[in-house]
Amino acid sequence: MIRSFKTLALLFAFAFNLSASADTELVKLPDVEFSRWLSFSQGDTPNQLLWLSEDNGGVLDGPFQGPMAFVTDRNGNLWAGDTLNARVTAFSPKGRPIKVIDLIKTAKEAGLATDPVLVDLTPGFPGKLLAADAANNAIIEIDLRKSPPRAFLPPSGPAGWQQINQLHSDQHGNIYVEDVASRRTFILNRDGRPIGKPLDGLIGIAVARDSRIAVLAADEKVAGVWQVLTATQPGGKLEHLSFIRDDEPVIWCALQGYDAKNRLHVIYDTTSSRYYLTLAVDGTVLRKLQTAHPDPGYDPTRPDWVDANGRLYKVKIASDTLEVMTLK
Repeated sequence: MIRSFKTLALLFAFAFNLSASADTELVKLPDVEFSRWLSFSQGDTPNQLLWLSEDNGGVLDGPFQGPMAFVTDRNGNLWAGDTLNARVTAFSPKGRPIKVIDLIKTAKEAGLATDPVLVDLTPGFPGKLLAADAANNAIIEIDLRKSPPRAFLPPSGPAGWQQINQLHSDQHGNIYVEDVASRRTFILNRDGRPIGKPLDGLIGIAVARDSRIAVLAADEKVAGVWQVLTATQPGGKLEHLSFIRDDEPVIWCALQGYDAKNRLHVIYDTTSSRYYLTLAVDGTVLRKLQTAHPDPGYDPTRPDWVDANGRLYKVKIASDTLEVMTLK
C-alpha cells in the first residue's frame, strides 16, 4: 500500500499520546454481545434467503455463497444481495420484505449479456443502489425511483478494472471500485466516467460522505501492529491517523467504514478476542468494544458493517437460519 509517514519522533510522540489518552477517554465495554435483529430460515419461498450448501447441509467454502452483501439504509431497512437467487431484497426493521429486485431482469434492461453474479451492494446517489456484478465485471446502478437501470463497464486500457469487488460512494455520487486483481481503486463520477488516476496499491478502503478516504497499512517496524492512514480527498497525501495495536499482536484488521459523522469504524482480531474501534477524524479513540471471536459460518463480502448512525451489524449462520446481529 502507499504510505505517507511523519518524522519518526513525531510518530512515536503521537503513538504515546494516543495510548495515554485511550485509558482516560476510552469507553471500554469488555465481552459485549451482539443481539439477534433479524432471522431468515433456509428455504426457497419468496421471504427466505438461500446459501450454497452440501448434501449434508454443511456450508461450502468459496466466494459465492448465497447472500453475499448487506447494507442498511437511513430508514433502518436491510438490503440483502442474494447472489444465488440473483436478486436484492429489502426488509423493514421488523423483517418484513418490502421490495424485491430481480437482478437478471435488471441486468438485461441495463444492456448486460450475462446473468449477474452479485458480490457487493452500496447506496449511490440519492435514490440509487449500486451492485457489483462479477460475471460482467460491471457496476449495475438500480434506480429505486423507477428510472431505467444503467450499467457501468470498465474503460479499456489502464483506466479499467479487471476484477470488481467492493464498491463505495460519497455524497457527490462518485463511485469507488476496488479491483482485487490489480490492487487498485478506480473512481468514477455518478455517470460512470473515470475521475483522475486510479489509487495504486489501495484496496480495502473506507470512504466518507465528504470524500475523505482511509486505508490500512501493516507497521513496517513492529509485527502485529497496524496503522490507519487517511487523506482528505482521493489521490491526496496519506497521513498517519492512528495505530491499531493491543496487548496481544493484531493478527487481522479491516475497515468497517465511516458513519454520517465521519467517525471511522475499525475491526481487528487478536489471538483471544475481536475488537471494534471507533475513531474520530483526528484519530482519537472514541469507543473500544471487545467480543469473542465470531464464526459467521460462511464468507460474505461484508460480514460486518456500520450504518450512518454508527450502529454495528454482522451476519452469521446458526443451525438452519441466517441471522443478522446488531449492537446498539
